[in-house]
Amino acid sequence: MSAFAVRGLVKRYGGVSALSGCSLEIDASGIYGLIGPNGAGKTTLFDVVTGITQPDAGSVTIDGREVTGVAPHRLARLGLARTFQECRVFPEFTCLDNLMFAPRVAGNARGAHVEAMRLLELVNLARFADEPAATLSFGQRRLLELLGVFMLRPRILMLDEPAAGVNPALLEVLSAFIQRMYRERPCLFLVVEHNMEFIISLATEIVVMHEGRVLERGSPEAIQSNPRVMEAYLG
Repeated sequence: MSAFAVRGLVKRYGGVSALSGCSLEIDASGIYGLIGPNGAGKTTLFDVVTGITQPDAGSVTIDGREVTGVAPHRLARLGLARTFQECRVFPEFTCLDNLMFAPRVAGNARGAHVEAMRLLELVNLARFADEPAATLSFGQRRLLELLGVFMLRPRILMLDEPAAGVNPALLEVLSAFIQRMYRERPCLFLVVEHNMEFIISLATEIVVMHEGRVLERGSPEAIQSNPRVMEAYLG
């Protein structure tokens, strides 16, 4: 039984097929990169899996349970969480309150304050705990958004271009944090990313999408030298 699987997903927008029978199964925890040229369907796949967008056909399963079209808040209770291309934090909230938001809504804030402060310390944001998130740089807000997702203790975590707009120094912090969280709480990471150097260094396996379906998957080394992948990127 796959921990995560999509089978035959189709999503059309008018005459354009964003997903064209996309299928992908992942059996175990790990850090998986999801790459592909613009328009390959990566974000649409995330939107369908996380219940934001309804597919025209196909299915999504978690641990063998079909969850196609299930609302995002219900999926969160099943351990599925994500970030977005556009950074989503509450700019008027303090950094600490941003991290405490989800535990308070879920009614399990006991002990969350300690964990929130620990996570802020890990990415060098503890000094901003009582400052509004609006005072952070864009890259720091990216980190804060990621911390908020980890406060949910997800089993499946989908990150949509976490490195976008992040400067090289913060990229090192981001990479180290993701790897540390994986060591602490081994789960399934699926990471959409255009920064090839970042994702190649981070992922244990790479999945390549092209024209709305999975084209190839394999080790970072195999994907880098795959002629079908190079053709998809170069056209």
